[in-house]
Amino acid sequence: MNCHGLKMHAEASSTELTKIENPQGLDENKKVAKSEGGIAGNAHKEI
Repeated sequence: MNCHGLKMHAEASSTELTKIENPQGLDENKKVAKSEGGIAGNAHKEI
């Protein structure tokens, strides 16, 4: 998988996480965003 494809996969994963977690309010959104950052960071390391 090329760099662009891996980034798209990480973005799709983070979008799904947001749908599953369904955060309400700023604090919950911050927690989900931090988790999503971990997904993106791991994807970047795999490149």
